[in-house]
Amino acid sequence: MPIAIDVGNTNAVLGKIKDSKIVDQLRIKTDSLKIPLSDITDETRNELSKLVNGESENILLSGVVPQAMLNLKLLIEEMHDDKKIILVTTDHLLRLIKVELKNPYEVGDDRIINAIASLDKYKSPLIIIDFGTATTFDIINNNGAYSGGLICPGINLSLNSLSQGTALLPLIEFKRSKKIIGKSTIEAMESGSYWSYVSLIEGIVERLKNENECFSAKVVATGGYSSLFKEDVNCIDHFEENLTLEGLNLVNLKINEQR
Repeated sequence: MPIAIDVGNTNAVLGKIKDSKIVDQLRIKTDSLKIPLSDITDETRNELSKLVNGESENILLSGVVPQAMLNLKLLIEEMHDDKKIILVTTDHLLRLIKVELKNPYEVGDDRIINAIASLDKYKSPLIIIDFGTATTFDIINNNGAYSGGLICPGINLSLNSLSQGTALLPLIEFKRSKKIIGKSTIEAMESGSYWSYVSLIEGIVERLKNENECFSAKVVATGGYSSLFKEDVNCIDHFEENLTLEGLNLVNLKINEQR
């Protein structure tokens, strides 16, 4: 059972994989991994060791925060010297999918991994929405090539900005709001944050589908918040919460096949 690790700007997500499915998962705040190695808490070390311990041999590591990735690698090597850590790079990914951009290395590896994983599950064209630190929309065209996308402020970034930029508005938790008109400040913030994202998703998907290459595209949603939109966003065809981790495992399998 390999372990896939995706280090994002907010969380490092680790998943133990069996038969191409996530069977155990751990989230570690990325900021807690960017500090000096000696300052990383015993709690973090114990949680990490518990997940990594056992029959897993290969550990697949990818991400967009180099310092946190390095510290994770060093921690695992320190605690489990029998594990093989495989760093999944952009060069690996570009062997598995065509990226129609002037500089493919500008794209976050997680976005390309999501594209590879989505293509393995569904036919192109595709629109992939990832609700992470940023909310991203990525396009796979009719030819199965990654052709670009959009980067929007993420849900938590928006909520933090709303609270920090105002004198009287608190920091709230993002959740589904049944009523669009709030009857208190908190309800108004909950409604505004939720329904603005519903409109963002629907509006952008509609505009993308008006482009020729996206007209018949299926929409795939991933990320921790994706499931919250199941009741209210009809334009999303498939929800794949663990798309990036499953994609990492798929990338490793395909790279091994090419050797």
